[in-house]
Amino acid sequence: MVSEDEAVLGFTSAMVWLAVMTVITALLSEYVVSTIEAASESWELSVSFISIILIPIVGNAAEHAGAIIFAFKNKLDITLGVSLGSATQISMFVVCIN
Repeated sequence: MVSEDEAVLGFTSAMVWLAVMTVITALLSEYVVSTIEAASESWELSVSFISIILIPIVGNAAEHAGAIIFAFKNKLDITLGVSLGSATQISMFVVCIN
């Protein structure tokens, strides 16, 4: 007997959730952009430098810290997944810049 999973949300409620999450993401994105612009003015750095160089470095540092924590817990499959995914992001970033 093949059991089919039942949908948790209907189509209408899924579309409502999608719309709500899209609005929340747009609002948070505006907040991030305004914060980057304010930091750019106060630190006297370009917005491009902050958004292309500094933010990815901080994001990757957080990923690598998580990978180290998983390594200490002997969860090497997660550690390798996070590390390789992060390295792939960096490689693609360098290719896009060049």
